[in-house]
Amino acid sequence: MKHFMKVRLEQFRQARRIHGGTLNMLGAAIGVRLSRTPIPTAALRRKVFSMIYGGKYGALDETELEKPLEQFRSLNELFTRGVRPSLRPIPEQTNQFLSPVDGTVQDIGRIEKDTVMTIKGIRYTLDSLCPETDTSPFNDGHFAILFLSPRDCHRVFTPADGVLEQLVHVPGHRLLVHPPYQTPEFPVFALNERLIMQLDTSFGKCLLIMVAGWGVGHITHPFRTGHRFSPRRVTVTKLETPRPMDRAEWIATFELGSTVILMTEKNWTSSALVERDQSIHFGEPLFDTITGKAD
Repeated sequence: MKHFMKVRLEQFRQARRIHGGTLNMLGAAIGVRLSRTPIPTAALRRKVFSMIYGGKYGALDETELEKPLEQFRSLNELFTRGVRPSLRPIPEQTNQFLSPVDGTVQDIGRIEKDTVMTIKGIRYTLDSLCPETDTSPFNDGHFAILFLSPRDCHRVFTPADGVLEQLVHVPGHRLLVHPPYQTPEFPVFALNERLIMQLDTSFGKCLLIMVAGWGVGHITHPFRTGHRFSPRRVTVTKLETPRPMDRAEWIATFELGSTVILMTEKNWTSSALVERDQSIHFGEPLFDTITGKAD
């Protein structure tokens, strides 16, 4: 209980710091609560959206939006928007893992035995990241940590053709996932709420881990999974009928922002195609793969 309260206090401190004080933090929290509330007129929608995007978070690129800005009826609808398909062409080459999101490559590299070591000096064992999951196939595999800023598209897409087999929901905190706030004392990816999706692909198994951050209200899917989240315990859902997924197919959505971690199985991934701190769009190549599994 003492550690729980310590993490909750740090969560409060981080939120207050990033918003510039307690009053601003409370205002942001109210905004999150009201994010699903319809905004009645097109003029008011544009005004509200322009107040949010254009200052602290940077302006949205309206040429990427599926429809005109003022036609999004609420902040949540805008936040969970898609992108015009013509702006995210999927490469014809199929022997690659693709980026599952729009975002920034916070870190990328090899899993050392069963440990992910980040540039922030934080060590995560696979079991700490993925409880109730068989992580042995990912020992000595590769990983990519992709940070989604508030102005990014917050839909998540499959990195390769495959089959969705299992979902694991881990309840947790809402520490900030922004890189400057990550510390070894508070290993955010092991403390925060997260959803672990396991896919069996033609390049071996992979894990997509959606890590919730401050303000995330829901993690949703564009299809039925039968998965029920518990606020108190880890819940595992093995799909009765595993769901086939095409590469770059929409698989889940953050309702407000966070981070996605991709892990690939040992001996299937040969090299990273992007570098740390690089911006990336979903559907762009992330890892080269090996066509035949190593002995």
